[in-house]
Amino acid sequence: MKINRILLFAAITLSATAFAGVKLKYDIEGFIGACLASSDLSRAVCECTAKKATEELSPIGFDFLVATLEKDGEKSLSLRRKLDQAELSAAGMFMSHGPDLCAEELGLKG
Repeated sequence: MKINRILLFAAITLSATAFAGVKLKYDIEGFIGACLASSDLSRAVCECTAKKATEELSPIGFDFLVATLEKDGEKSLSLRRKLDQAELSAAGMFMSHGPDLCAEELGLKG
């Protein structure tokens, strides 16, 4: 029984180590810059929207959204190929509701 626990602990540790190198960072500043450049939204709404995007989208979905906002066709196509249908749909539809939710939360929508 003790050996099983040791093996389980080792497996969990190795799994955690294997995923340590996976990119899980969201480029918040990149999102805000792309949001400001591609829309007439305020900085506060773009910042809030970036935060919501990190909560709703995978890192690749987030990067896809930024590439789409930047109108970087090559990058967005490359990232699109890595997304499953559900992630692609979530990323594609995010800007239709994310900024509105933020505007409401910030009291900017009457």
